[in-house]
Amino acid sequence: MMLVGISALAAILFGLLVVCLGGRNPPAKAVGEIRVFVGMLEDKSIKNSLGEKVKRFCDKNGAMFHYGRHISPLRLFGVSAVLFSGGWIAGLRLGTVFFLPAAILLGSLPWVLLPILNKSDNEKMLPELRVIYHALAMQIRAGVHVSEALSEMYEVVKFPRLREAFMRLGSDIILKSDMFSALEAFQMKFDNRYIDSLCITVLQSMESGQATELLGDIGDQLKDMEKMVLEKRKGRLDRSLTFYQLGMLSCVLVVALYACVSYMLSTAVSMN
Repeated sequence: MMLVGISALAAILFGLLVVCLGGRNPPAKAVGEIRVFVGMLEDKSIKNSLGEKVKRFCDKNGAMFHYGRHISPLRLFGVSAVLFSGGWIAGLRLGTVFFLPAAILLGSLPWVLLPILNKSDNEKMLPELRVIYHALAMQIRAGVHVSEALSEMYEVVKFPRLREAFMRLGSDIILKSDMFSALEAFQMKFDNRYIDSLCITVLQSMESGQATELLGDIGDQLKDMEKMVLEKRKGRLDRSLTFYQLGMLSCVLVVALYACVSYMLSTAVSMN
């Protein structure tokens, strides 16, 4: 009875809403507003769906550049299923305890690798992003419109993933003449806070006309971040060099110890 009452109350409220809209507006306009409202709900549900979230995850982490241009969320799920099955079979051969961890580890490997590869891409893009920030600041200061400057920015970019994204951004700006949607599509191709800052700064510059100072400040931050990345790489290289030296020293000690033991044993046998 409670469910029936709630359903009836919802129907009455919806009917009153339609009547109110129809009283203030022509019926066709009221129907149009309802359709727009339903369309907004459908668009929001599509954007929040699992498939769309997985697609955004793949796009932001550059799946097509790391796993091939023909990769898609469905194919990536297929690869995960194959790896999961392989881990399951290998785990069963090792023992009943290992089949589930091995299957989960291999099945999740493509998804775990993507953020790691994207982080590596972000470090490689730091020098070029710094050049982009300074180039944009110089062109805007020279009087070049920000849309025109962005359309030609792919010429100073060498990193393939970033270069292709800027080429697509330039074509979207020219063909669609909609800077907001073009920058949104460009931003969705990366999971990089400096690219997010670039898009926000460009949009702010279109409203206020003052972006050179912001672009210069972010460029200086990128320079400091680049120094930190280089120091981190130098630290990893020093640790690797120390590890290799210790490995070579261990090999020499093992060979020397083996030679000493062999000599002592041969001497003892000859004396007997």
